[in-house]
Amino acid sequence: MILLVDIGNTRLKWAQLHAGKLDQTGAIAHRDQSIERALLATWQNLPPPEKIHLAVVSSKKVKQTLIDVTRQLWPHVTIVEIHTEKYALGVSNAYSKPEKLGVDRWLAMLAAYHHYPPPFCVIDFGTAITLDVVDQYGSHLGGMIMPGLSLMRHALQQGTESLNNCSDIYKLGLADDTEAAIFNGNLSAIKGFIDQGCTQHNKALQLIVTGGDAEFITATLQLDAIVDTELIFKGLALFSGESLLW
Repeated sequence: MILLVDIGNTRLKWAQLHAGKLDQTGAIAHRDQSIERALLATWQNLPPPEKIHLAVVSSKKVKQTLIDVTRQLWPHVTIVEIHTEKYALGVSNAYSKPEKLGVDRWLAMLAAYHHYPPPFCVIDFGTAITLDVVDQYGSHLGGMIMPGLSLMRHALQQGTESLNNCSDIYKLGLADDTEAAIFNGNLSAIKGFIDQGCTQHNKALQLIVTGGDAEFITATLQLDAIVDTELIFKGLALFSGESLLW
Protein backbone atom coordinates (compact mmCIF):
# COMPACT_ATOMS: atom_id res chain seq x y z
CA MET A 1 0.00 0.00 0.00
CA ILE A 2 1.18 3.51 -0.86
CA LEU A 3 -0.14 6.32 1.33
CA LEU A 4 -0.97 9.45 -0.68
CA VAL A 5 -0.94 12.68 1.34
CA ASP A 6 -2.01 16.17 0.29
CA ILE A 7 -1.25 18.98 2.75
CA GLY A 8 -3.44 21.87 1.64
CA ASN A 9 -4.03 25.32 3.06
CA THR A 10 -6.71 24.16 5.49
CA ARG A 11 -6.69 20.36 5.66
CA LEU A 12 -4.30 17.44 5.57
CA LYS A 13 -5.89 14.78 3.37
CA TRP A 14 -4.86 11.21 2.62
CA ALA A 15 -5.84 8.13 0.62
CA GLN A 16 -4.50 4.61 0.34
CA LEU A 17 -3.39 3.29 -3.04
CA HIS A 18 -3.51 -0.50 -3.17
CA ALA A 19 -3.45 -2.68 -6.28
CA GLY A 20 -4.43 0.25 -8.49
CA LYS A 21 -7.38 1.37 -6.37
CA LEU A 22 -7.82 4.45 -4.17
CA ASP A 23 -9.34 3.59 -0.83
CA GLN A 24 -9.82 4.76 2.78
CA THR A 25 -9.59 8.51 2.35
CA GLY A 26 -9.48 10.82 5.36
CA ALA A 27 -8.81 14.42 6.37
CA ILE A 28 -7.86 16.52 9.39
CA ALA A 29 -8.17 20.30 9.57
CA HIS A 30 -4.81 21.76 10.56
CA ARG A 31 -5.26 25.53 10.39
CA ASP A 32 -4.56 27.21 13.76
CA GLN A 33 -4.22 23.93 15.65
CA SER A 34 -1.76 21.13 16.34
CA ILE A 35 -2.69 17.91 14.59
CA GLU A 36 -0.04 15.55 15.97
CA ARG A 37 -2.30 13.78 18.47
CA ALA A 38 -5.21 13.44 16.04
CA LEU A 39 -2.96 12.20 13.25
CA LEU A 40 -1.30 9.62 15.49
CA ALA A 41 -4.66 8.34 16.71
CA THR A 42 -5.97 7.99 13.16
CA TRP A 43 -2.92 6.67 11.33
CA GLN A 44 -2.04 4.02 13.90
CA ASN A 45 -5.02 2.07 12.55
CA LEU A 46 -3.69 2.10 8.99
CA PRO A 47 -1.74 -0.84 7.56
CA PRO A 48 1.97 0.02 7.32
CA PRO A 49 2.59 1.70 3.95
CA GLU A 50 5.37 0.66 1.62
CA LYS A 51 5.91 4.31 0.71
CA ILE A 52 4.37 7.74 1.24
CA HIS A 53 3.83 10.17 -1.62
CA LEU A 54 3.49 13.70 -0.32
CA ALA A 55 2.32 17.01 -1.82
CA VAL A 56 2.70 20.16 0.28
CA VAL A 57 1.28 23.63 -0.31
CA SER A 58 0.92 24.52 3.36
CA SER A 59 3.43 25.42 6.07
CA LYS A 60 6.69 23.65 6.85
CA LYS A 61 5.40 23.15 10.40
CA VAL A 62 2.56 20.89 9.25
CA LYS A 63 4.93 18.98 6.98
CA GLN A 64 7.34 18.42 9.86
CA THR A 65 4.51 17.22 12.10
CA LEU A 66 3.58 14.66 9.46
CA ILE A 67 7.20 13.48 9.21
CA ASP A 68 7.44 13.16 13.00
CA VAL A 69 4.24 11.13 13.20
CA THR A 70 5.37 8.94 10.32
CA ARG A 71 8.69 8.20 12.01
CA GLN A 72 6.91 7.23 15.25
CA LEU A 73 4.56 4.84 13.47
CA TRP A 74 6.70 3.50 10.60
CA PRO A 75 10.38 4.36 11.22
CA HIS A 76 11.70 2.95 7.95
CA VAL A 77 9.04 4.01 5.45
CA THR A 78 10.25 6.05 2.45
CA ILE A 79 8.69 9.51 2.08
CA VAL A 80 8.69 10.90 -1.47
CA GLU A 81 7.72 14.56 -1.79
CA ILE A 82 6.40 15.42 -5.24
CA HIS A 83 7.41 18.82 -6.64
CA THR A 84 6.24 20.87 -9.59
CA GLU A 85 8.40 20.47 -12.70
CA LYS A 86 8.77 22.15 -16.08
CA TYR A 87 7.60 18.97 -17.81
CA ALA A 88 6.24 15.65 -16.57
CA LEU A 89 4.03 12.83 -17.82
CA GLY A 90 3.06 14.59 -21.03
CA VAL A 91 2.26 18.02 -19.54
CA SER A 92 4.41 21.15 -19.88
CA ASN A 93 4.28 23.94 -17.31
CA ALA A 94 3.64 27.50 -18.54
CA TYR A 95 5.47 29.13 -15.62
CA SER A 96 8.95 30.51 -16.36
CA LYS A 97 9.82 29.50 -12.80
CA PRO A 98 8.06 26.10 -12.59
CA GLU A 99 8.50 25.75 -8.83
CA LYS A 100 6.26 28.80 -8.30
CA LEU A 101 3.24 26.84 -9.54
CA GLY A 102 1.54 25.14 -6.59
CA VAL A 103 2.08 21.39 -6.61
CA ASP A 104 -1.65 20.83 -6.04
CA ARG A 105 -2.40 22.62 -9.31
CA TRP A 106 0.34 20.66 -11.07
CA LEU A 107 -0.96 17.30 -9.83
CA ALA A 108 -4.52 18.17 -10.76
CA MET A 109 -3.43 18.98 -14.33
CA LEU A 110 -1.39 15.79 -14.62
CA ALA A 111 -4.29 13.69 -13.36
CA ALA A 112 -6.78 15.42 -15.65
CA TYR A 113 -4.51 14.89 -18.66
CA HIS A 114 -4.23 11.16 -17.96
CA HIS A 115 -7.90 10.55 -17.14
CA TYR A 116 -9.87 12.95 -19.35
CA PRO A 117 -9.48 14.15 -22.94
CA PRO A 118 -7.86 17.58 -23.44
CA PRO A 119 -8.26 20.48 -23.94
CA PHE A 120 -9.65 21.20 -20.51
CA CYS A 121 -9.91 23.71 -17.72
CA VAL A 122 -9.17 22.42 -14.23
CA ILE A 123 -10.65 24.32 -11.29
CA ASP A 124 -9.92 23.56 -7.64
CA PHE A 125 -12.61 24.98 -5.37
CA GLY A 126 -10.66 25.01 -2.13
CA THR A 127 -9.53 27.66 0.36
CA ALA A 128 -8.39 29.49 -2.75
CA ILE A 129 -9.95 28.84 -6.15
CA THR A 130 -7.40 28.01 -8.82
CA LEU A 131 -8.02 27.69 -12.55
CA ASP A 132 -5.64 26.22 -15.13
CA VAL A 133 -6.08 25.58 -18.86
CA VAL A 134 -4.32 22.76 -20.72
CA ASP A 135 -4.57 22.45 -24.50
CA GLN A 136 -4.92 19.32 -26.63
CA TYR A 137 -1.13 18.89 -26.76
CA GLY A 138 -0.64 18.88 -22.99
CA SER A 139 0.64 22.45 -22.87
CA HIS A 140 -0.38 24.41 -19.78
CA LEU A 141 -1.49 27.82 -21.05
CA GLY A 142 -1.53 29.49 -17.63
CA GLY A 143 -4.01 30.01 -14.83
CA MET A 144 -5.75 32.32 -12.39
CA ILE A 145 -6.32 32.40 -8.62
CA MET A 146 -9.03 34.01 -6.51
CA PRO A 147 -10.23 33.68 -2.89
CA GLY A 148 -12.43 30.68 -2.17
CA LEU A 149 -16.01 30.96 -1.04
CA SER A 150 -15.21 30.92 2.69
CA LEU A 151 -12.41 33.46 2.29
CA MET A 152 -14.69 35.86 0.42
CA ARG A 153 -17.34 35.60 3.11
CA HIS A 154 -14.75 36.08 5.84
CA ALA A 155 -13.14 39.08 4.12
CA LEU A 156 -16.48 40.83 3.79
CA GLN A 157 -17.30 40.16 7.43
CA GLN A 158 -13.90 41.40 8.64
CA GLY A 159 -13.92 44.50 6.46
CA THR A 160 -17.34 45.83 7.40
CA GLU A 161 -19.13 46.56 10.65
CA SER A 162 -22.67 45.55 9.78
CA LEU A 163 -22.38 42.64 7.32
CA ASN A 164 -22.43 39.27 9.04
CA ASN A 165 -21.04 36.03 7.65
CA CYS A 166 -23.74 34.32 5.63
CA SER A 167 -23.77 30.54 5.23
CA ASP A 168 -27.35 30.11 3.98
CA ILE A 169 -28.20 29.27 0.38
CA TYR A 170 -30.34 31.55 -1.76
CA LYS A 171 -31.75 31.63 -5.26
CA LEU A 172 -29.29 33.26 -7.64
CA GLY A 173 -30.17 36.66 -9.05
CA LEU A 174 -30.86 40.14 -7.75
CA ALA A 175 -31.54 39.92 -4.03
CA ASP A 176 -33.99 41.76 -1.78
CA ASP A 177 -32.06 41.28 1.47
CA THR A 178 -28.42 41.64 2.51
CA GLU A 179 -27.64 37.98 3.23
CA ALA A 180 -28.91 36.88 -0.18
CA ALA A 181 -27.04 39.76 -1.82
CA ILE A 182 -23.77 38.57 -0.25
CA PHE A 183 -24.41 34.98 -1.32
CA ASN A 184 -25.25 36.01 -4.88
CA GLY A 185 -22.35 38.43 -5.12
CA ASN A 186 -19.83 35.77 -4.09
CA LEU A 187 -21.21 33.15 -6.47
CA SER A 188 -21.45 35.63 -9.32
CA ALA A 189 -17.79 36.55 -8.81
CA ILE A 190 -16.86 32.87 -9.08
CA LYS A 191 -18.99 32.46 -12.21
CA GLY A 192 -17.30 35.46 -13.85
CA PHE A 193 -13.88 34.07 -12.91
CA ILE A 194 -14.71 30.75 -14.59
CA ASP A 195 -16.13 32.38 -17.70
CA GLN A 196 -13.12 34.67 -18.08
CA GLY A 197 -10.64 31.82 -17.66
CA CYS A 198 -12.36 29.49 -20.09
CA THR A 199 -12.75 32.09 -22.84
CA GLN A 200 -8.97 32.58 -23.02
CA HIS A 201 -8.74 29.47 -25.22
CA ASN A 202 -10.12 29.45 -28.75
CA LYS A 203 -11.54 25.92 -28.48
CA ALA A 204 -14.29 24.52 -26.28
CA LEU A 205 -12.85 23.25 -22.99
CA GLN A 206 -13.98 20.36 -20.84
CA LEU A 207 -14.46 21.75 -17.33
CA ILE A 208 -13.02 19.49 -14.61
CA VAL A 209 -13.54 20.56 -11.00
CA THR A 210 -12.18 19.36 -7.69
CA GLY A 211 -11.79 20.61 -4.09
CA GLY A 212 -13.96 20.82 -1.00
CA ASP A 213 -16.56 23.17 -2.51
CA ALA A 214 -16.62 21.51 -5.96
CA GLU A 215 -19.94 19.70 -5.66
CA PHE A 216 -21.75 22.64 -4.04
CA ILE A 217 -20.53 25.27 -6.51
CA THR A 218 -21.08 23.03 -9.52
CA ALA A 219 -24.67 22.35 -8.49
CA THR A 220 -25.42 25.95 -7.48
CA LEU A 221 -24.02 27.48 -10.67
CA GLN A 222 -25.30 24.57 -12.78
CA LEU A 223 -21.89 24.11 -14.35
CA ASP A 224 -21.43 21.62 -17.17
CA ALA A 225 -18.47 19.99 -15.46
CA ILE A 226 -16.89 16.71 -14.43
CA VAL A 227 -16.62 16.65 -10.62
CA ASP A 228 -13.61 14.65 -9.47
CA THR A 229 -12.79 15.27 -5.81
CA GLU A 230 -9.93 12.73 -5.93
CA LEU A 231 -8.03 14.51 -8.69
CA ILE A 232 -4.95 15.41 -6.62
CA PHE A 233 -4.74 11.88 -5.22
CA LYS A 234 -4.88 10.59 -8.79
CA GLY A 235 -2.01 12.93 -9.62
CA LEU A 236 0.04 11.58 -6.72
CA ALA A 237 -0.80 8.03 -7.79
CA LEU A 238 0.73 8.65 -11.22
CA PHE A 239 4.17 8.70 -9.59
CA SER A 240 3.66 5.25 -8.08
CA GLY A 241 3.96 3.41 -11.38
CA GLU A 242 0.58 1.75 -10.78
CA SER A 243 -2.33 2.14 -13.19
CA LEU A 244 -5.55 3.15 -11.48
CA LEU A 245 -8.43 0.70 -11.90
CA TRP A 246 -12.05 1.79 -12.12
